[in-house]
Amino acid sequence: MTGTQDAPGVAPGSTGPESRRPSPYAAELAHLLGPEAPGRAGSPDRRPVVDPQPGPIPLRPLGLGDVLDAALTVVRRAPGPTIGPGFVVAALALLVPAAVVALVDGLGGRLPRGDGASASLAALLESGVVVVANGALSFVGTVLLTGVVVHVVHAAATGHLLSLEEAWRRTRGRRWAMVGASVGLTLLLGVLLAAVVALAVAVGAAVDVGLFLLLCLLGAPLVLVAASWFTVRLTVYVVPAIVVERTGLVAGVRRGFRLSRGGFLRTWGVLVLAGLVAGVATTLLAVPPFLVAELAPGAGGGAGEVVATVALVVATVVPPALATPYLAAVIAVLYLDRRIRTEGYDVTLRAEGAR
Repeated sequence: MTGTQDAPGVAPGSTGPESRRPSPYAAELAHLLGPEAPGRAGSPDRRPVVDPQPGPIPLRPLGLGDVLDAALTVVRRAPGPTIGPGFVVAALALLVPAAVVALVDGLGGRLPRGDGASASLAALLESGVVVVANGALSFVGTVLLTGVVVHVVHAAATGHLLSLEEAWRRTRGRRWAMVGASVGLTLLLGVLLAAVVALAVAVGAAVDVGLFLLLCLLGAPLVLVAASWFTVRLTVYVVPAIVVERTGLVAGVRRGFRLSRGGFLRTWGVLVLAGLVAGVATTLLAVPPFLVAELAPGAGGGAGEVVATVALVVATVVPPALATPYLAAVIAVLYLDRRIRTEGYDVTLRAEGAR
């Protein structure tokens, strides 16, 4: 016989068992879905039902436009657990320091007043209290808000919508780790920058002023690059790693450092562009109420003062309440993208969506 005969069990035209070897992604997906999953042997329905994109986030390596659009879509579709706590954080950061100052002023009115120098010092201390309290509340609130938004984005990638209560509950046990890691890394960056400034001042005192200015001009870009590297490599992915992977403080920092390896420029570019978009949007939102606050007192007397105060509150609270959740969602989408690129995390997300 001159013809060839196909081997038993091998389809005509195939090259052998290798041509029918299942994809490792398919094997992992079948393992994650379990023995009763549709499409597996013994299942009543053997047709695959896994949605390649169960939610608004494409489960593939994302481009720049994909990241920004996915973050905006999640915030727009889930305003309750994203924009809602954003308003709470912004309002507390404004009202709590103001309440403290009002309380101090009320108590101070019952005490004898000092001379002009003492009054100026008291006013300076009040301003310092406002700045420090506002910054501390904004920082801690933003960290906690980021943890909530990360869970919302993670659930959205699997096709599920979390409520604010559920997203907040999922951060239980990780909140101190989030805040501790963020505070520690921010203080470390501040100490390093302060050391650089102190060194520059010492050099300026020891050398010629012109040379000192030249060194500052040349060194400023290097300091900016170093600060950007520190931020991307050591801070961006820490909170998502802590809340999603349930790591501790130190383990979360290490995990964030590993995830950012090889993706510095891309992560930095996306964050800068997202910051510019958020900055332009907040400026456009803040300009109208600020104009009302400037014009209202001269137009309506006592009522104008009330309108001006309300406008100032709106201008101070609304823009960050909208921008902060969006930036947190961008970080969460970047985290998912890094895991998809480096770990094939899209398989796990599809499996969760199918379940």
